Amino acid sequence: MKRLPLITLLATLAIIIGGAFLLSKKEAPDSTNLPLPSSYEYFWGDGCPHCAEVQEFFDSWEGKDKIDIQKYEVWSSRENAQRLRKRAVSCGFQSNKIGVPLLFTPEGKCISGDKPIIDFFKQIEIDEKES
Repeated sequence: MKRLPLITLLATLAIIIGGAFLLSKKEAPDSTNLPLPSSYEYFWGDGCPHCAEVQEFFDSWEGKDKIDIQKYEVWSSRENAQRLRKRAVSCGFQSNKIGVPLLFTPEGKCISGDKPIIDFFKQIEIDEKES
């Protein structure tokens, strides 16, 4: 009879620890990385002036039809914002330093900012002309 409170206490602790373990396992899928894409992924926000600069470049760029670019607007889409977060974290960005515009390449590289993204695509255009 004296052991009953001790057994009850141990059983309660086991249930609490087991529950905490199971709950922590359920959060794991959110932190998994996405597989590498087969095309470029461009993340932008509606009303973002730097994103508008990149879009102006895309609109006039001769190579726009030669390369597959998936565009994700992140300010009005929670799903796209989560995708952006996962891509940026996979590149080593701190979660409080993630912003748009951001380009994620099929090789898993992140390019952030309007000028670096535009320069990146200008370089691709040069490479295609040389081949």
